[in-house]
Amino acid sequence: MTNIRRAEPSNLEAFLDVLATATARLHARGIQQWPKRFASTKVLPDIESGNAYIVWDGRDAVATTILSPNGDRDFWTPEELSDSAYYVSKISTAGGYGGLGSAVLDWCGRKAAQQGGELLRLDAWRTNFDLQKYYLSQGFRHVRTVELGHRNSGALFERPARDIVTGAMLKYGLSA
Repeated sequence: MTNIRRAEPSNLEAFLDVLATATARLHARGIQQWPKRFASTKVLPDIESGNAYIVWDGRDAVATTILSPNGDRDFWTPEELSDSAYYVSKISTAGGYGGLGSAVLDWCGRKAAQQGGELLRLDAWRTNFDLQKYYLSQGFRHVRTVELGHRNSGALFERPARDIVTGAMLKYGLSA
């Protein structure tokens, strides 16, 4: 049975390993999203601030996410950043857990709603159209796509944050 827990600094390598596994799958499909391995400085601040989470299957880290009340100022307008929203990033799975990504997104939406968030937002790689279709299938709406020369992400999505338990969450024991 899986469970989700707030990541601790001692979990940094496990978090980075899951991201690297997901990145390798993307690269094998010709999608050059994310570096082969994230620098610890890209994740550790979120772990230390309590915004990073790991899904565990026993002792194995099998999924990651960051859920933060702070949006990326490169993408979201000042008006949007003042909305009651939570932002998902670094969501990834180790593979072999069909539906786990959906469960993690649903868990993030529930957690955001429980903390007073009205919206769940994320940005996706501009050229990863399969991922964008996936987010649409998960109830997100495309807000707009922002193109910045120094960033490859920028397809912005949001959906209402809801305090509900979904079948995907139950399947993976993420309803607590």
